[in-house]
Amino acid sequence: MKNAFSIAFIALAIGGALGYVANGYFSDGQSSKSNDAASNEPLYWVAPMDPNYKRDKPGKSPMGMDLIPVYEEDLTGGSNDPAGTVTISPAVENNLGVKTTQVKRQKLAPKIDSVGYVNFDESQLWQINSRVSGWIKNLSVNAIGERVLAGQVLFEVYSPDLVRAQEELLNAKRMGKAALVNGAKDRLRSLGVDNGQINDILRRGKTRQYIAIKAPADGVIATLNIRNGAYLSPQQTVISGGSLSDVWVDAEVFERQAHWITPGAEATMWVDALPGKNWQGKVDYIYPILDPATRTLRVRLKFSNREANLKPNMFANLTLIPQTKESVLVVPEQAVIRSGNMSRVVLAAGDGKYRTVRIETGRTAAGMVEVLDGLDLNDAIVTSAHFMIDSESSQNADLNRINTHIPTEPVSQVQTTGVIRNIMPDHKMLTLEHPPIPEWGWPAMTMDFTVSDDSDLSQFVGGQSVRFLITKQDSGQYTLSEIQADEAHSSTNMDHSTMDHSTMDHSTMDHSTMDHPPQVPAMEEAEQ
Repeated sequence: MKNAFSIAFIALAIGGALGYVANGYFSDGQSSKSNDAASNEPLYWVAPMDPNYKRDKPGKSPMGMDLIPVYEEDLTGGSNDPAGTVTISPAVENNLGVKTTQVKRQKLAPKIDSVGYVNFDESQLWQINSRVSGWIKNLSVNAIGERVLAGQVLFEVYSPDLVRAQEELLNAKRMGKAALVNGAKDRLRSLGVDNGQINDILRRGKTRQYIAIKAPADGVIATLNIRNGAYLSPQQTVISGGSLSDVWVDAEVFERQAHWITPGAEATMWVDALPGKNWQGKVDYIYPILDPATRTLRVRLKFSNREANLKPNMFANLTLIPQTKESVLVVPEQAVIRSGNMSRVVLAAGDGKYRTVRIETGRTAAGMVEVLDGLDLNDAIVTSAHFMIDSESSQNADLNRINTHIPTEPVSQVQTTGVIRNIMPDHKMLTLEHPPIPEWGWPAMTMDFTVSDDSDLSQFVGGQSVRFLITKQDSGQYTLSEIQADEAHSSTNMDHSTMDHSTMDHSTMDHSTMDHPPQVPAMEEAEQ
């Protein structure tokens, strides 16, 4: 009997001990779960497209979008990051297709497209003018464009003036006076007779009725103004021609592009008549006068034409590549977000962190944009999906100054007055309507503030005028302290019937140092 009682007592004791331990375990678990649940409660709800529109319960934004909850870790997790920093998980980065590139330094020059016409190289043109009156015989060229060689006889001319000049030469030779002979030779040369024919006249000892006129250089005939039997008069242009070993192309560039073009700049040319071929040349001359009608500047380019495929008056397509010696910081043009007079990019800070920064841009060429200020060499910027990141980051980012210009001693405390619009004792928050705060570039507006732990909110009521101290914490949040009733100001003297914080324009507000704490604008007044 005693043994049975002992066994029952021992079993009861063991069961009691196990029950106590289990109860403590599950009680701790429930307490932990309760604490976790409490810590995971949203602090407030915010509009997806306007972080200044905040409420203490779920609802709709002025745009009809569901408000999203903000938790404590959302406010404290990035407190050491610059304003406007957003964090994106690797999975979301992959889904968005985020791509980055580095800021680099390179020569920046645009490729300028133009058109032009092929012409003779005018430095190699030649022409034959008549220096005497006479008649044409044995014309050897019949059409423009015919090729001729240097020294080739183009035509023969009979002129009484040439016959008399030959007789003077022969008479001087018979007289044996060298001075007269040299003078007669010079006269024949001035009339267009070459040395070979003069020597032949002296050797034969008699005049030639017809003097041959020869081509001075290789080339093609450009103009032909005579025919067999035609009569010539002095100063008449008879034949002209030129070489096509090199050609000139006259092109035009717009006034805004003219400063890029310098002599020696490279150019590429192709013509529709010869598909698949292109020629490399250089800018030979820049005309000094702008065309007032077309607002374009003429540019002359020179190309080699050894194969003689290019013909005068051909239509040509051109790409000019300006020369530049200076290397500048550049980013892809697609990475730059332009809004009004502002340009900005999304900076990749690493570890999934991104923020919008303002930059100052310069010239644009070949898909690249010159960066004058705001970025450093090798900075990583986003080139794809950056508009989506910017829409979130730019709401809180400081875009009133270039990224590199950061004030050294910002104001950390401001004393001001305001009117209480809402009291949230459970959250230790006040909704206050305050005047402009020039120290931080804030306009007059209604916003929410977290109050210091030693502040007693029970002594205040809605609509009461108060004086308070705003302090910027190291975390970037703003808190209120030293809150006192301001009897000198009465809320009845202020007309705020037209103020709606949900539709306020904060474009002029300097958010350079601002990271709003939980804010809930006056719900009743804003919604009425």
